[in-house]
Amino acid sequence: MRRASVLPVLLLLVGCGNGLGPANDLSGTWAATYPFPGSSFVLNLRQVGAGITGTGTYVQEAGRAGTLQVVGTYHRPSINLSLHYDFSRDPAYYVGTVQDSSHIAGALRGLSVPLVRQ
Repeated sequence: MRRASVLPVLLLLVGCGNGLGPANDLSGTWAATYPFPGSSFVLNLRQVGAGITGTGTYVQEAGRAGTLQVVGTYHRPSINLSLHYDFSRDPAYYVGTVQDSSHIAGALRGLSVPLVRQ
């Protein structure tokens, strides 16, 4: 009898959004965590269904700064973004895995670029 009463509670806990699994909605502001000063990478994303659009800003240490446009998809837990920088006609691609509601582990041009929800 005890086992039967524990099961509904367990199912309720697993079904609740507890921040332990990948987020359902990635809308919001996400920023890269760079280990060196003077650089930043911030994305403002909007998700509708599996589609993602948005804008962003970037600053390269001792380099250029500017804006970018974002288009992509999110199929839980995988995220794929095309980043269209203001200085290039060719997009860069960000490929990642949503770790939880606040963290994305991903790469941009072969470099690790983890994102954290702001």
